[in-house]
Amino acid sequence: MMFPAPKNFKRGRLITNKYTIADLMIAAAGIVMSLVMEVIFLLNIRENAKVNLTVAILLLIPAGIAVLFVVPNGIYHTIFTYLILKIKNLGQRRKYIYGRIRQYVSEEKEKE
Repeated sequence: MMFPAPKNFKRGRLITNKYTIADLMIAAAGIVMSLVMEVIFLLNIRENAKVNLTVAILLLIPAGIAVLFVVPNGIYHTIFTYLILKIKNLGQRRKYIYGRIRQYVSEEKEKE
């Protein structure tokens, strides 16, 4: 089965057909922040001091979280997009109509 779509479908909006500019900025910010903290940590170590491996690994957590935010995620574009949509959905007010379809149809006719 073929679907008619233009040749440049989704190419103009995504970088390497996966990431938006916001996704790349989030990943870059997390990676840069982790690298700067690692460099500061390593520059403050004295010559004969032992390097604390747990601190070095903990300083890499912001990069890991940022990269996990931009991992592709099914029908949602990325995990970050999924979280944004979930937060927006939680903030919206829902209206539940109690009753059967007949009651729902009659309410729509009253509005007209």
